Order: sequence, then C-alpha cells, then structure tokens
Amino acid sequence: MSQTLIASPQTFSPAYNPLKFIVDSTNKNNSGFRYIFDIYESGTTNKVGEYKILPRYNDGYGEQDLSKLIQNLMSWDLDTSSTTSIAAPKSSYEFDVKVGEEYVYQVTYVSNLTNASGNVQINVSNSFAAGDQIVIAQTDGGVANPQLEGLHTVISATGSAIVVNVLWSTITSASVDGVVKYADNRKTITRDIIEAENYIAYNAAFRWTDWSTYDEDNYTLNSNTKLWLTNQPQSFRMTPGQDAWLNLRKPKTTQTVRFETSDSSTYSKTLTQLTEIVQVAVGAGNNGLFLTDGLDWFDFWFDNSSTLGQQDSVKYRVYIDRRNLLNEEYHIVFLDRMGSWSSFAFQLKNYERGDVTREVFNRKVEGFVNGSDNWTYSTEDFGFNQINLNVVKNLDLNTDWMTEDMARYFEELMTSPQTFLKKVSYICGDNLQVVESTYQPVILNTSSYEVYQQRNKNLIRQNVNVRFANQDNING
Repeated sequence: MSQTLIASPQTFSPAYNPLKFIVDSTNKNNSGFRYIFDIYESGTTNKVGEYKILPRYNDGYGEQDLSKLIQNLMSWDLDTSSTTSIAAPKSSYEFDVKVGEEYVYQVTYVSNLTNASGNVQINVSNSFAAGDQIVIAQTDGGVANPQLEGLHTVISATGSAIVVNVLWSTITSASVDGVVKYADNRKTITRDIIEAENYIAYNAAFRWTDWSTYDEDNYTLNSNTKLWLTNQPQSFRMTPGQDAWLNLRKPKTTQTVRFETSDSSTYSKTLTQLTEIVQVAVGAGNNGLFLTDGLDWFDFWFDNSSTLGQQDSVKYRVYIDRRNLLNEEYHIVFLDRMGSWSSFAFQLKNYERGDVTREVFNRKVEGFVNGSDNWTYSTEDFGFNQINLNVVKNLDLNTDWMTEDMARYFEELMTSPQTFLKKVSYICGDNLQVVESTYQPVILNTSSYEVYQQRNKNLIRQNVNVRFANQDNING
C-alpha cells in the first residue's frame, strides 16, 4: 500500500482561493476504492471535516478543494478602539490534512486449493473468521469447480488459510485461481497514510489573474520588498481623523512596527502578540503615537530588529489630507480583499434620507352615546390606523479628489462584505481637534461603479449610497 502527494497548496495561502490537495494510490483500481481526506485543527485531534472521494476518471488521482470548509472556520478581527496592535486569530486558520483510503476487502489465491477433512481449504493470507459469509469468484467463472463459485460460509479460518462449506469431492481442478471477498462488500479502511501538516489559510481572496502567480514568500517579512496583508496602495491619502487597521504576518516573537513623520520624528509599536497574523492601527487618526496637526505625511513599516534602521517590509506612506476640514465628513471602514481594514473619507456634500414603511388598516369607530341619547363620535377617533412602522435611513456620500491608485482600491470598498460608518467633524485652532462618533454597521446600496483612470478623467472622485444595517425603533 502506497500513496503519493501529487499537489498541495502553499503552506500560507488565501482561504478564498483554491486549497486543493491531489494524491495518488497504488490501490486506486481496487473495487469500491475511495480516498479519505481527514482535516484536523493543526496539532490536535479535533477533526473538522472528512471527505470520501472517488478517483478521478482520467488518472485515478484523489482531488479535494478545502477552501469552502476552511472559509467557514474563520472570520475577521476588528477592535475600533484599538490604537496599538491586537492579535488576529479569527483571520486565519491552521490545519492538518491526513489522507487514507478504503476499498472492498478481497484476497486473491493462486493454485492454493487443498483438502481439509473433506472440505475445501483455500491457502491464502486473510482476515476472515468462522461464520463469515463470503463470495468466491473463480477465474474460469466456475466451469471446473461450479460448487465453489458464489456465496459460501467460512467453517474455520486462520491468518493463512480458510475452510469453506464446499466438499472437496466436488473439486475437479485444484489449480483454478480466484478471488474471495465478504458477501456484504465490506471494506478495509486505512487512515493517515499521508500526513500533510501545519498549513495556514488566511482571510483573503486574490483576483483571478493574480492568484496563479501567488507566492507566500512575498508576505514573509524579512526584507524591504515584502508586503503586509493588504491591497491598500503604498501611497495613500487620509484625513486627520481617518482610521485604518492593517494585518501583517509576523514570526511568533516580539517584533516592531516603525513610524517616521515628515518632520523626521520616529516612533515605534512593539508587537507582542503570538498569533500568526497581527492587526496594527496605522491610520492618520488612530495610530495612537502622534498628532497629525502640522504633519504632511508619515511612513510605517515592519522592523524585525531591536534597533531602528532595519526595514523588513515595504514602506507605506500616508499623506495627511486637510482639504475641507471645516466640514463635517463621514468615513467608511471596510474589510479589503486581504483581510485588513482601511477606510475612505467622504468630505464633500452628503444627504441623509429616510424610507418609512407602515401597515394601514381601517378600524371601526366605536363612538359613544351622548347625553341626549344620540350616538356620536369624537373627532379625534381614528378610522384608518397604522402599525409596524419601520424607518430605513440612507446616506448619499461623496469623496474628495483622489489618486488613480486610490480609485482602483475604491473597488474593494464597493465589493466589501463588511462596512462601518463613522461621522467626524473638526475644530480648528492652535491644535486641531477631531470630534468623532462611534462606528455603525452599514450596507452599500450602490451596485454599479466605474474604476476611473487618469488618462480618461484627470479629476477622480466617487460617490456611494449606504443604509444603516440596523433600524431605529418606533414607539406606538
């Protein structure tokens, strides 16, 4: 019995792209053959999935894509109050895959018929026991020994021979070969022939054209070309109150994220989390390390050393956008395709509207009898009444002008499954003050958009319509 691992995902792979395992077995032509894929939480005996797979038609390989299973075992991490870093255990899942197989149990004998006290003995290695019902199929179809063909009962058995309820006197040729199996087609099962361990899937979905060239090494942070787990452009514009929480993959030891500002100041955040993925607050409004007032930009990057100067990821630059700071603005934080949380500011005109739904029914006016024994009614009595009032509020939001890279990244906001809205205003003076409200979940109503390019449109801005994900209660 032998299996070979033909193909597997990279050990650190996006969960929303194929996680395909392909194996081969020397037993794939056996009757009733199935590959068995057992999936475990990494390093434990907690089984989270099991699949029994038929061999592929063309080559007999066993193929299983685990992406749908793994997607259901992870979620996302977000703490909107965080200004430092948090562990992000929900954003990834570590798993082991163990592959076995099953097939109908049968043994093949060759010229091994002998006399055992008047009954037929088949000398072959086996696992049968006395009383088992078996089926014998001879290579000549039972022509020479018709009584031995078909269903029989095991009289006695050892590991090297079985005796069946067929008289030796009916055997005309002891040299006819055959196959013996259980009458109920019982299968033999062998698990964990291949053990593929320590795979990590994370909350990300690469585009069709990008995934075929995916290389996990790009996200192992050990040089100045390596990437964080985000599609946010390396040059991005943010207003002073705008937030972002970006994920990165880090060694499970203490490491550092460095910041450098346009006034040559430097800051750092120590990452002590021991999870595979860490989420770091890096927005202009929530970096927690310095005031944005008076700054033009700041950089941040991952640093694998204890002293300033090492750079183990690309540098991301955030330009401070102070346009229209006297205005009230809205921010939408969204989950991007790589599992990080970035945001866009909507600084221009915004409009809030409400849609009301209600049920109306006509109720009989009961009235009353007045002092003159006449029936009458009060003019305040309702005939038509309304119940089940619901209010759904919508907002029309408009961004300021943005770069082409930001316009391309805006597509990820439009397609994001998780979005939150925050209202921000500014008090300008000697020191800029940011007045914020809390985040509320919203759903984007806008279903179409254009990915603008500067060769087609020099000035790029976007607008969206959102509705709050929770309804306001109405009293009765």
